[in-house]
Amino acid sequence: MPSFKKVFLFLIVLFFYKSSSCEQAPLTMMQIQKQYGGIWIDKKTSRCLQITFENVSYATITDWTRKYQSRESGALYRAFVKNGRLVMPEDREHHAPYGEIEVKNNKLIYRTKPNGILKSSTWDKQIFTRER
Repeated sequence: MPSFKKVFLFLIVLFFYKSSSCEQAPLTMMQIQKQYGGIWIDKKTSRCLQITFENVSYATITDWTRKYQSRESGALYRAFVKNGRLVMPEDREHHAPYGEIEVKNNKLIYRTKPNGILKSSTWDKQIFTRER
């Protein structure tokens, strides 16, 4: 009977060791759409982002300030999925900075790097919550 307990204990330890050492699989497009899709609000500034996915190659982001304009008159941006984040390349023609968007703890974190002459190593950061 003692050998059965040792084997059983060994199998349990082996199971937990294997399950904790496995890397997390990359997010599928469906998971990314569920995680990022919808309307997000920064309550301090009343800035809103609506993220939609018309196809698998990019997300469309509508950016507006609820206090001053309607969603229909908001700015439109494209973001590409890269390593589980949404990435918006810098667009000098339209003065749009490089940006990255990620979701952590049910908060959308929107980081941008200044472009042009004032480039620095600091990131601007804005935090949004999902509209209910």
